[in-house]
Amino acid sequence: MPSALVFDHISKHFGSARALEDVSFSLEPGEILGLVGPNGAGKTTAMQIATGFLLPGSGTGTLMGHSFGQASARRYLGFVPDAPVFFGGNAFDALRFAAQLSDVTPTREAMEGLLRRVGLLEWKRDVRRFSRGMQQRLALALALIHGPKMLILDEPASALDPQGVLDVRNLLKELRSEGAAILLSSHQLGEVAVVSDRIAFLHEGRLMRYGRLEELLKSTGEMTIALRNFMPDAEFRAQWGEAIAPGTWKTPASDVRRFLETAWTRGAELVSVTPMHGDLSSLFLEWTSSEATTR
Repeated sequence: MPSALVFDHISKHFGSARALEDVSFSLEPGEILGLVGPNGAGKTTAMQIATGFLLPGSGTGTLMGHSFGQASARRYLGFVPDAPVFFGGNAFDALRFAAQLSDVTPTREAMEGLLRRVGLLEWKRDVRRFSRGMQQRLALALALIHGPKMLILDEPASALDPQGVLDVRNLLKELRSEGAAILLSSHQLGEVAVVSDRIAFLHEGRLMRYGRLEELLKSTGEMTIALRNFMPDAEFRAQWGEAIAPGTWKTPASDVRRFLETAWTRGAELVSVTPMHGDLSSLFLEWTSSEATTR
């Protein structure tokens, strides 16, 4: 089975402005790839190239084994833009139109099932009068109407309330388990971290970080130490600070031995020593800052 999405040394410039520069990554079936980066990093350009809306300046790429831009590739693709736009009509009209574009004819029962799956229960009102969150749910349904094997989602939960965000999270996990490949771009980094298998971090058009999430969320170099039967005195608190939680302290890995020796002399019992790991939001800020300072 071919990779669902391949970027092979793709570059794209608009005049003298660099949108993408020598970007390579891949996405496999049954995988979610989180595409992250600050504004202007090149995420939108990458998605537009993958969908065939733009042609790369150099390099090559494929979607389900078909070259970018080929009509044969689009039958496998479902796309949710950041700001979906709809014609007049109800939800079923919108679904029928999207289905016709993909040359499928879903039954009324299938359409109702899909609308329920994305959590949209308002079917009769003109979709242009939907709330932004309802339109976001409808956009997901339109992207799924033809059963695509590849999904490209640009901020799919940006206008949703907390329950809606949870619904989208669960839906993406279901689609992944069904074998879909999903390219997810979002500024909701917590959600990206929850659902993504791998992360691609773009900065000023270049791919600066790329890998499995657990590898990127590496140790921060700090440890949490849990103690019991221990009441720290003023001298201990002056040296090691206050506990971050009852019975738990944070310290650099290089200071663990000294910390434990100090605690043991005061009668403390060790419960655990655990490496602290970063979260995607803190790593995003770290990566963005480090790339800015090295320009």
